[in-house]
Amino acid sequence: MEAAAATPAAGEAEATGQEDLNDDEEEEFKRPRDGSEEEELLTELSRYRRYWTDLWSDDSGDIDKRTEIGPMRYTEDPPRFAMLLDLLEVFSFEVTELKGILRWPIDVFGLISVRDSLDRNRNYIFERTRNNCQTHCKEITTETFGAQDSSLVLTGPSRAILLMDPIEFEIELRVKGTSPSEDKILSAEAFVYNGTLQRYRCGSLRSMMLSGARSTLEFKYAHIPVALEATIKVRITGGLTDFCGKFIAHTASIKEDVILLDSGEEMVAISDDGAINFSRSVVAVEGKDGVLTVGIHARQSGDENISCDYKFIPARCGRSHDTLDVGFCQMSIEVAWSLMLSY
Repeated sequence: MEAAAATPAAGEAEATGQEDLNDDEEEEFKRPRDGSEEEELLTELSRYRRYWTDLWSDDSGDIDKRTEIGPMRYTEDPPRFAMLLDLLEVFSFEVTELKGILRWPIDVFGLISVRDSLDRNRNYIFERTRNNCQTHCKEITTETFGAQDSSLVLTGPSRAILLMDPIEFEIELRVKGTSPSEDKILSAEAFVYNGTLQRYRCGSLRSMMLSGARSTLEFKYAHIPVALEATIKVRITGGLTDFCGKFIAHTASIKEDVILLDSGEEMVAISDDGAINFSRSVVAVEGKDGVLTVGIHARQSGDENISCDYKFIPARCGRSHDTLDVGFCQMSIEVAWSLMLSY
């Protein structure tokens, strides 16, 4: 998989948290920054956006439109032609290197999104406004909770990413300055992943380096063949709720973790109904001989970490359930299974 501008030529060859922006924030995010260098760094991304608008806006709407297709589409009563299809799993985006004028630490905002053939709209993987940045340091700790590395805290995808046709990634990340005019481009990329050309590499962890003028990003992903979508929910059913937690998931063939939530040294956020507010909840799972493992690491302040793993065998539809007891609280796990359609 190679980085390339997502133009018609790139599409023919091989090419790589959800918040709503209010009108003022959206206008500020789109506003051109002063300085020819910042504008030059946006050249390829702007070219892609013009190309996409010309090609798809009549059918798919504005380029900023969020996908309206949600998860668990066929958990109940799947249609006759719903099936296992190839899906893409996104594990992480990490800032591995800063270049030029940028220095650690950095406050990052912006977006990473992907478009597939289901509706051609943005399926956000990372989304942050300027007033809600993520601070990143290069130093890495070995602690279980709150490791201070330079990986973005991903908030998507909101549904499974279908690999029927080439998919298009869009990255526009900025580093917050003392004022909007002082913000700097961290990464501005548009590239394509052609699942058909890359299927010989499916079923294993892959890594791609995205090198630009200001940074290098490492993108870890996997092409999961004949897969289905799993949506994971965990709810507190009893006991105490003041604890730190890390919730992960991985499949049988690929041991790399999908981080559903890492609260660091902060308490886990819990809804009024007891549901834990995950950063992301959708995972792609092998449909044939697949196993989904959900891992939980939890502790109260000053106590030792308690770890549990629970395995689920995929079903073609419906929901799987399990319960767990970590001592100070009890939780229920629900996994909703959904097949896919190519349209």
